[in-house]
Amino acid sequence: MKKLSIWCVMIFTLLVGFTSCEENEEFETCPDITINIENVPGSAVYRFVAQLDGVEDVRFTWSIDGEEVDTGNLNDIASQIFDYQFEEGTHTICVKVASDTCPIEVCKEIEVDRDETDPCPDLFFEARQLERPNKYKFIADFPEIEETRYEWFINGEVVENDNQNDDNYLFWEFETPGRYEVCIKTETPDCPNGTSYCKVIEVEEVNETCPDLFFIAEQDGDNPAYYFQVEFEGANDVEWLGWYINGELVEDSNNGDNNRFYYQFAPGRYEVCLKTETPECPEGTSYCKIIEIEGDTTCPDLFFEAEQDGDNPAYYFYPNAFEGIDNVTLEWSVNGDYVGTSSGHNDPFYYQFNPGSYEVCLSVETPDCPQGVTFCKVIEIEESGTDCPNLFFNIEQEGNTPGYNFWAEFEGMNDVSYEWTINGDVVNSETLGSNDRDDYLYYQFGAGTYEICIIAETPNCPNGTTFCKTLVIE
Repeated sequence: MKKLSIWCVMIFTLLVGFTSCEENEEFETCPDITINIENVPGSAVYRFVAQLDGVEDVRFTWSIDGEEVDTGNLNDIASQIFDYQFEEGTHTICVKVASDTCPIEVCKEIEVDRDETDPCPDLFFEARQLERPNKYKFIADFPEIEETRYEWFINGEVVENDNQNDDNYLFWEFETPGRYEVCIKTETPDCPNGTSYCKVIEVEEVNETCPDLFFIAEQDGDNPAYYFQVEFEGANDVEWLGWYINGELVEDSNNGDNNRFYYQFAPGRYEVCLKTETPECPEGTSYCKIIEIEGDTTCPDLFFEAEQDGDNPAYYFYPNAFEGIDNVTLEWSVNGDYVGTSSGHNDPFYYQFNPGSYEVCLSVETPDCPQGVTFCKVIEIEESGTDCPNLFFNIEQEGNTPGYNFWAEFEGMNDVSYEWTINGDVVNSETLGSNDRDDYLYYQFGAGTYEICIIAETPNCPNGTTFCKTLVIE
């Protein structure tokens, strides 16, 4: 793959040396500090690798344009490597190191210029570690994601295909310790050699003799404070437990003498961790939760209207207009799972449901609201008493032309007839048993907003069912 090979050889690697703003003589034990910067020319995705020789297990923080974005300990290799997808323009990247003998912050300014003529998508995904060291959630997120068909790979083997809006993430449990390369890859007619984006995941051995820690977090009414209660088997037999907030030890207990912890927070986002070490678990183990405290911020007042698509078990979700809505990405989740993005007040998010109860949430981050804000609604989908197919199709633009390809893709597709419509007009039919059937539509558009749908009726679904997507052509 084109970009993978470029990443491997690191053609565009910059090595920049920095010194503290303080005089070096005051901190004789300060290490030599460098930041390696890796970037494929024309890509908005950058990789930063902090190298702080001689400093062990100290707290440090990454920030972009003055806003904290990632934090960790230097003994965790994953936190020394920071990947970020930028908007175009000038940005300042800083890493702050906190220690008793050597408090340092070093920064680098970069100019991000995305090559819009590159026909290959600028792929990117986030990696989030879950409750165990070997469990991860990988979330694909890049500008062309709605029109891009891609696949997930681990160590060169394909593990799961994406399903467009319905499944732009991968849950994965690594069975054995080791070093794994996780990639998303794609090939398109305009990018025939393919492109990819990869991250390296280091999975340490899970010590089965370590206790399986857990705690409950309960807010103290409307106060910005929480009670944290230890809840796991054998908690009273553990010799020592420590409570950490953003990496700092704030309280500990011995032999189960204080398994309840109370803490008052200021506005912000906090990682609260319970940790322990035992003779059988000398490397230690931990369990963490994220606590977000709202405060005096200028976060937008989020809201959205939910409009059912006729009698179909599908909804359009229209976000309210707020200042700056056209300059941010609106993220949508259903029952806690990321399902896609939209942009702007006039770009509704569309989602097809099955019968059941669903919590649909809209989340957004802005420069004035870096911790983000979320608004949710519960959608109830009742059983229809019919057996309608769960229609779906994918979209891919034909290069930089006004032509688009549409592929139908749903369970039982080969057993039903259906029609393609654009703004309510039938433009193609896929008839069961026809020699002309290809489950595919190509269409060239002019400027405007278009609703593309597939519509099906079956003996078990006499009222019909519809699946639609909205396409805006500028």
